[in-house]
Amino acid sequence: MSSFLDKAKELAAQAREKAGSVAEKAGDAAAKGVSVVADKADEVTGGKYTEKIESVSEKVEKVLDPDGSTKKDD
Repeated sequence: MSSFLDKAKELAAQAREKAGSVAEKAGDAAAKGVSVVADKADEVTGGKYTEKIESVSEKVEKVLDPDGSTKKDD
């Protein structure tokens, strides 16, 4: 019975590692998407809400990509 639990723990650890990697990639892609949408929203509104759009998009990007790996160059 002990070997069964050890194997289950090992498999659970492997699943956590893989899930973390997938979630990180998804967060990076979502952060890039937020940036694209924010740029388009700013363009459509003629820059009228630039500060608000940038503020919100930066907050969302920080949640989706906390290490900043998708930070675009300004």
